[in-house]
Parts: sequence; structure tokens; C-alpha cells
Amino acid sequence: MRDRTACCLDPANGCGTLWNELCVWIVKTTGKNFRLVELQGAEQGRTPFFAQPVGYDGRTFFVAGDKLCDTEKLLHEACHFLVSPKERRSMVNYGLGPGPFRPVDDLLSDNEEVVVSLLQMKIAPYFALPEDKMPRPDYNVANRRHLDWETCEARADEHFARIVDTLPPMPATAFTAGRKGRRKR
Repeated sequence: MRDRTACCLDPANGCGTLWNELCVWIVKTTGKNFRLVELQGAEQGRTPFFAQPVGYDGRTFFVAGDKLCDTEKLLHEACHFLVSPKERRSMVNYGLGPGPFRPVDDLLSDNEEVVVSLLQMKIAPYFALPEDKMPRPDYNVANRRHLDWETCEARADEHFARIVDTLPPMPATAFTAGRKGRRKR
């Protein structure tokens, strides 16, 4: 694994997200560090990078380069940390798997993934992360029939209410319109 620079800081990219502000907020809010890395050889598929180019080893958020938005991926990992129960916050990938570190079933995992994504959508405008850089809330679930959208939305609202006062002021250029109607059943 080699360290790398965030795509969001590349002047040629010009994405406009507030990467530095996000980094400060994440470290302050979660107490966790992060690493931006380039995976080499067979590192994809090994802890903590099982199925995704992101991971959490119980201490540090990892974001691997894959041509997608680093701001989105790091914010998503921080939201996982915020949503996870305290007893799973020191587990590899919050105990959600895949791999041998999975004490939860698909029903819990799928609904928690949606709560994470809905929370991320609420936080994203504070870091000028546009909606089109985020996947659908149910993109990473094993079985969409498991989803209880109303409960997921209520949980995301509860988590957001707990952390909203820790967020920086929303930038005037933040994209906030059109956030409803994103979920597809």
C-alpha cells in the first residue's frame, strides 16, 4: 500500500468539494485517522479491502484510489463509524463484513448500510459534495427486500440530529435541492 493525494486536491479535477474541512471534521468527530492509499498487487480482497476500495481496520479509515470521489468515500466511512453501535466500532469494517469479521446478518447489515447512506446525504452539502457523486442508498445491500425505509430514514434523522451542531457552516454553493426522491424500491 502506498500513500497518495486526494483526487479532490488535484487542480485538474476541480471537483470543488471541501476536502480539507471534511478531514478536520472527521478526525475531530470520530477521533479516527484516515489514509488515502494506492492498492498494489493482491491487496484488494484482503483486510480491510474485501469488496470495496474503502475499509476500516478498527483504528483507521482507508480509501483506495479508484477514480471515484475521495470526499464521498471518506464521508461514507465516517458515517459508518457514526451509525455503528459502540461495540462494533473497533471491529474490521464495523462487523458488517464480508470476511471473517461479521457478527451481523444481512437484514441488519442491509438496513444499516441504507442508514449510513441516508446520513451521508444529509451531511454531504456541508462539504459541497454534490448528489451526483453519491450512489443510491441501496447500492450495496445483499437483498433489497430486507429494507425498512421508514425506520432507516428515522435512524438517519436521529444520527444527524446528534451531529449537526458539529458540522461547519454550510457553504453558500452547497447543492441541497433534489435530495428527495433518490431512493428506489
